[in-house]
Parts: sequence; structure tokens; C-alpha cells
Amino acid sequence: MSNFRIYIYLKIKYFFLSFFLGNNLAISKITTILNKITNKKRTILTSQLRAGFLLVLKYLIKKYPKKKEIIVNSYNLAEMVSICRNLKLKIVYTQLNDNLFICEKDLKKKINKKTLAVVATNIFNTFNNSKKIKNICNKKKVPLIEDNAIYFGNYKKLSNKKIFAGSFGDYSLNSFNIMKNISAMYGGSISTNDKKFASYANNEITTYKNFPLFLYLKQCLIFLILKILTINFIYRLFFLNLIKKANVKKNFFILSLVYPSLKFRKQYFPNYYFTGMNRISKNMIFLQLNDKKNFDKNHIAKKNNNMFYSKLLNEKKVKGLKLVKCVDSNYQNFNDFPIIVDKKSELVNYLFSKGIETKTVQYVDCQKIFKSNKKNEKLNEYENKVLCLPNHKQISKKYIEYIVGHLRKFYINGNVQS
Repeated sequence: MSNFRIYIYLKIKYFFLSFFLGNNLAISKITTILNKITNKKRTILTSQLRAGFLLVLKYLIKKYPKKKEIIVNSYNLAEMVSICRNLKLKIVYTQLNDNLFICEKDLKKKINKKTLAVVATNIFNTFNNSKKIKNICNKKKVPLIEDNAIYFGNYKKLSNKKIFAGSFGDYSLNSFNIMKNISAMYGGSISTNDKKFASYANNEITTYKNFPLFLYLKQCLIFLILKILTINFIYRLFFLNLIKKANVKKNFFILSLVYPSLKFRKQYFPNYYFTGMNRISKNMIFLQLNDKKNFDKNHIAKKNNNMFYSKLLNEKKVKGLKLVKCVDSNYQNFNDFPIIVDKKSELVNYLFSKGIETKTVQYVDCQKIFKSNKKNEKLNEYENKVLCLPNHKQISKKYIEYIVGHLRKFYINGNVQS
């Protein structure tokens, strides 16, 4: 029994239809929906989330030239920290709470008059985690940049009103890259109430070139391959063994196909940062945002799977394995179900032997990559222990029972058995 861990939410019919639509209506519709979701007045579309992040930082540096520090979560996408370093900002890492999010107490110690901005990366955090960070930033009058790459569409319901992830930041960043909740090959957005920033960003984008055609077509090819692999017998026949061998032999060329973060290399800003969003991507985003019924269906399927994983794993505690604290299944609607484990490498190999593919790389230890002298013990513990289990609408309850059964078999009386 096995299922492809990756699920691309873009429908094949929307993929092909996107090549034939104009994009004037698409832009208007996209910005209207994103403004509503983020509770903002303005949305700017970018070629990628990281390109939007660069625009925000350049604007803030221009606005506050004496502020040289930026506070970030060190368990992060390496590109995000690299952008800060390339802009000569002093990076201040925070301790992590139990949800691998910024620790409020530590933030209060480190935020000061030199702080240009706080970057909050939504990963496994709760609504209250986000709210507390926002309150601290408001009190200190420091801009909050919210990285909402993997929480798009997640929400907290208060008084029959949905408050979405991505609505806390003064500058809220979304990603629409190929494996996100809204898949558009490449794409991102910045939502804000800052009128001056919107003017600055739009002026900058008018000087940008078109997104590289070769890079875009290459991503389209990867999309089609991944869609074919969602056919289970093809996945079992070919790709499962390939990714298993790549994992054992650390073949980064193969692994980078399913873990784009592994493609990172230290460099100055690549040229594609300074390009606009492709017209076809805009159409893809429009078609998916306009299909609310399908989006909600995917949200509910993931939510139900998350709850079922939690139920099974909480029924009988397993020594060597613990769960991220989840208090709201709509706001913490994980794309892949996170667990924190001992003997991670051995467990991954064991699960592969049973036909179970897991997500072994979520984010990375940026302190280690960029050789920070300051150590964060809680971070190092998490980077070596976070493992994510398959979660999308093709993952059945029977398959989840199969996965959980093997997790329990692997850990027996506190001893690791494989």
C-alpha cells in the first residue's frame, strides 16, 4: 500500500485553459479576493513570494535607513535569510516555541529601536501565536512581515467571521508556487494597507522584465510529470523506488525535484527576482480562487486527515514520537501532518521499506547554513526531528491507519526497532 506524498492542487483543465485566457479580469479578481482574505486594501502580484519579500525590505530600508536589524525564525527557507544578508541587514534569530514559531518572551527581549521588521513564518503555529506576535510589534511600532506560504486559506472562526492566516502582517506574503494550496508554477503576492509601499512596489515592477520562458516551461513540465505520478500504479512502479534510493544515497538532483528548498545556493539576487508574474500564472490563480467549492473541498479533506492522524496517535502514546500542539484544526490545517521523532533517519528508511513516503525536509537550520555563532538548542532539536506525513484528499483513512500502525511498530517499549 502506498500513495504519492505530493498532491498538486491545480487541475489539469485549469492548467491548459490558462494558456488561452486574457488576464485583465484575472488581476482584478485576484486582488479583490486576496484583499478580502488578508483584510487589506491593496495587493501586489509578484513572480514569487521571495521577490515580494525583497521589495518590502528595500522599501523599509529606504524608509528607515538607520534601522539595520531584522528578526526572523531561524527554522526557515534559506532564501529568505539570504535576502536579508544580501541587503546587509543584521539577522537576529529568536528562540522557538513548541509550534516552531517565534517565542513571544524571546521576541520581547530582542526587539528594539534598531529593528527594521519582524518576519513571522507561519508553519505549525496557532492563531493566538500570531496574535501575540502582532501585538508585540504594534506596541513597539515595528512592522510585521507575515510569510504565509504554507498557511494560505487557513482561518480562525470568531463570532461567525473567518479571520485568515495572512491577515496579521503589515505586509502579508503569499506563495503560489507549484506545490502550494494555490498552484501556479511560480507566483506570489504582497497585501498591505501601506499606500506608499504599494506605489513604490508598482513603480519598481514596471521596470521588471518578463519571467524567463525557459524556467517557466521547465516548471510546467515538472507539473505534468508530478500529475502523472499521482496515478498510483505509475507511482508505485517507478517513482517510489527512485525517491527511496535517492533518499538513501542522498542524491540531491532527484531530491530537489520534490524538495525545491534543496536547490538553494549562496548567491546574490538572481535575475528572475526582478521579473513580473507570468500571464499564465495569473490565469491559473484566478481559476483556482474562483473555484471556491473545490478549494473548500481540499481544505476539509486535509482537516479531516489531520484530525484522524491526531486521534490515532493520541489514543496510545508512543515513546520517541510526539505531536505539535494543535488547538484549531481550521487554522492549523497542515499540508503535511507534522510529528517530532527520535531516530528520524532510521524511521524514514523503515517507512520507505513499507511503501510510505514522508516529507523529510520542511525548513532548514539557517543558523547552521550561514554559520551563526549563536546556538539555538530548541531549533537544532527540531530540525533533526521534524517529519511530515502525507496529507491530501487522496490519502484515505485506511492509509493513515496503515502509516500509524507502522509508526507504532517502529517504536517498541521505547526501543527503536526496524
